[in-house]
Amino acid sequence: MADTSRDSAAIRAGIERARMEIEESVAALRANVSEKLDWRHLVRRHPAAVFGGAVALGVLVARWTSRSTL
Repeated sequence: MADTSRDSAAIRAGIERARMEIEESVAALRANVSEKLDWRHLVRRHPAAVFGGAVALGVLVARWTSRSTL
């Protein structure tokens, strides 16, 4: 009978460890996704590319909105 209680205690301890590891993994994943989707982080890491993209987008919008029908 003592083996059964020790086995169930070990199983419960293993489940608790697994639960804690999953919580830590989910928290790390949430932080990573939040960082990747933050546009300010993108601008800090790649300022030239973001500036170039903004200029290209501005040129495209200007061309689309200023086309004349001559």
